[in-house]
Amino acid sequence: MAGPLVVGRHGVVIGAPPQEVFNYLADMARHGEWNGEPDFMVTTRPEGRLGIGSVCRREKTGVMRGPLIIRGGMSDNPLRIVKTMTITSYEPYYSLGIETRNSYNGLLASIDKISFDIRQETEGSRVNMVSEVETMVPGGFLGPVFAIRVVRIIFDRLLGDRSASMKPGPHLPRIKQLVETAQFAGEV
Repeated sequence: MAGPLVVGRHGVVIGAPPQEVFNYLADMARHGEWNGEPDFMVTTRPEGRLGIGSVCRREKTGVMRGPLIIRGGMSDNPLRIVKTMTITSYEPYYSLGIETRNSYNGLLASIDKISFDIRQETEGSRVNMVSEVETMVPGGFLGPVFAIRVVRIIFDRLLGDRSASMKPGPHLPRIKQLVETAQFAGEV
């Protein structure tokens, strides 16, 4: 059962040319650097020329502490998280779309879609990001969290928060920092 779709729109100006920004974002193996999940291991890299349909897979294993239903108490259970990223749109130096399918122990939990629009500006590059999240977990578990996000987005739009005045959002400040300080391998 799919949960609500949550959409976030964010924008920032990065002090680098569009080619440099695009090359960093298109390096899917570096996705964890800017999205706050650096502890995943890249297990599959895109083969051949990068473009629509290119796939990158990142995995993480660990232990999840959870309650024992029948006996009571807590138990440690193995956990395997797999993020399968696929490029859904690709226009070099202008736009990039990535869909990430997140699975936990083999069960699809959510689908994240992120698209970047990159435009040249005098200060560097204007990067606008649109993100969508659809949960596959029954609404009773994550529904309230996503409902709060949806209500916040609706109020932002009603109160005049439009894409022309986009806030940086959670990922763009990190992308800006990494690109501007060239803390990544892959400079143009």
